[in-house]
Amino acid sequence: MKKMGYLGPKGSFSEEAIHIFLANHSELNSTPPELIPFPTIPRLLFACDDKEIDWAFVPLENSTEGQVGVTMDTLGQTEHLFITHEFVHPIDQCLLAHEPMPLEQIERVYSHEQSIGQCRDFLEKHLPHAQQVTCLSNSEAAHRISSIRENWAAIGPRRAAHLYNLHILQERIQDVTLNATRFILVGHGLAEMSDGEDKTSLLVIAENTPGSLYRILGEFAKRHINLSRIESRPSKRKLGEYVFFVDVDGYVFAPPIQDVLWALKEANISVKLLGSYPKALPDETIF
Repeated sequence: MKKMGYLGPKGSFSEEAIHIFLANHSELNSTPPELIPFPTIPRLLFACDDKEIDWAFVPLENSTEGQVGVTMDTLGQTEHLFITHEFVHPIDQCLLAHEPMPLEQIERVYSHEQSIGQCRDFLEKHLPHAQQVTCLSNSEAAHRISSIRENWAAIGPRRAAHLYNLHILQERIQDVTLNATRFILVGHGLAEMSDGEDKTSLLVIAENTPGSLYRILGEFAKRHINLSRIESRPSKRKLGEYVFFVDVDGYVFAPPIQDVLWALKEANISVKLLGSYPKALPDETIF
């Protein structure tokens, strides 16, 4: 049986999304994979890189809070992984507690840092007195407050309330109603070109010199290749040095993209292919 890992434990948004993703992708679900929770995103991706599991399902970016930096950084450190699918999942944040209680009695709020960021306005307005405690996942936060009879709350999905026997104090507490997270499925082989529209993800390491990023972007512009996303992350080698994560329209073996990659190679600009995969269907995204 194939193994697919996700950020756990059970009750996380990743687990909620992975079930819907598999239901929409019969080619992966013909023989349902074994779903394995991991406590952190780096452990999940490195386990996939070491072939302990066949796929890793991880969050990449959120429409409110932006990039999931740990996913991007870890992808840059792996050697044998490719993005094969993307999936956009609506995120409704709920305030959970072990029993009904007034908001003013809540002393602590536990959640993943991304969820706390997505609910910043709610927390400032309704729970300014409560200590904010970050956890490795929303489901870990829910599990933590379920076992301790204190005036603590957690932010997480409805599913976590059912799994950990918690009460939902308030629903849809995120600051932006149309809140969604883009997840990616990572595996060991490059996906084939689809019948629809494809996307290619690249990691570009630019020199820390004037005009280096301009030259890189110019290679795509000259060939009329659309860049749908560009994000910078510290290279972790020295202060002020950055790498760039770039999403472009098209499959990696399309002639225009191959021309760009060749031009960048001639200019001694390092490029790592992160994957080429079908774009999320219009009804799968609310961005």
